[in-house]
Amino acid sequence: MYPKTIEQISDQVITITWDDDSKQIFFADTTRKACPCATCKDEKDEAGNNKNPFKVLKMTPQNIYFTKWEMVGRYAIRFVFSDRHDSGIYTYDYLREIGEKAE
Repeated sequence: MYPKTIEQISDQVITITWDDDSKQIFFADTTRKACPCATCKDEKDEAGNNKNPFKVLKMTPQNIYFTKWEMVGRYAIRFVFSDRHDSGIYTYDYLREIGEKAE
């Protein structure tokens, strides 16, 4: 799969139309929570829950938004979020897995 078009609808929403003409929606808060970088993965257990229940998270869904995105080679996208987090490389396969189907 390869993105045919990537459109930033707002600072909260990005849509990707894939080369098979399927379309997916990515919301900033859920995309940020699904960050695949080593630091974010290290903070979560295998079920996706925080390893340390006493840790206070800085982000909330109300204040996270996309500030920028860029293609990484021919296989991924890097998003920059309002909390300045930018180390996650979202492969196209991973994006297909976490995206929501557009109606």
